[in-house]
Amino acid sequence: MPYKHPKYGDASYMVFLVEDALFHVPARRLRESGYFRDMIDECHTGSEGEGKSDENPIGLGGITAFEMVSFLDALDARFLPGDPKLEFRQWAAALHLSTMWNFEELRKDIITHVNKTISTASPLERIDASLRCKVEEWLHPAYQVLCERKDGLTNEEAEHLGLRRAAAIWRIRELRHPVFPGCWSCGTEAQCYNCGNYLDQNRQTNQRNRNKVNSSQTDTIELIKREDVLKFE
Repeated sequence: MPYKHPKYGDASYMVFLVEDALFHVPARRLRESGYFRDMIDECHTGSEGEGKSDENPIGLGGITAFEMVSFLDALDARFLPGDPKLEFRQWAAALHLSTMWNFEELRKDIITHVNKTISTASPLERIDASLRCKVEEWLHPAYQVLCERKDGLTNEEAEHLGLRRAAAIWRIRELRHPVFPGCWSCGTEAQCYNCGNYLDQNRQTNQRNRNKVNSSQTDTIELIKREDVLKFE
């Protein structure tokens, strides 16, 4: 009499309801997660037969169907050849669920893949993913982009970040991009917004002052680390 292989002999599926969509997930894949391992056993699923049919699925609240699809796509991607064609927002959604459900190996695989292309994501996407998915190494480089780029925060970015984080970024930008209104372009006496000193009309003196300020500027990452509101928690 043939027997079921302990690892590959389980062909059963768990049925989940997310928003208004049903998802059939191989039980063998779910065993990677400590969160789902007990749930696979019927006696731990709340009611008899729960998760075994479309008529009696296990409801997963607090997540979206988009997140669930992204998670399953990332889960399948490990077993498919070639580079997975997922956008950053899909990877971020998959990483969120793999973190929440303790899929440790999948989480590591997603982070490794995203590290290769994370520069293509916007700073705000990277900040949100870092904080939500607990990936510390993504956070400060994303803030650094906002602090060092030519253009300041847009209204939408400031609103998304919130007052305290936006104010911290503005403070760092002032240190990294000190403003000397008029003094270098027209020679008019003006006060430096960075150090408070008055600059005279001599362009050579102004240039020396500018060089002195630039040479004393602290590294952006160090300035970011000094702001409690920008620290990783």
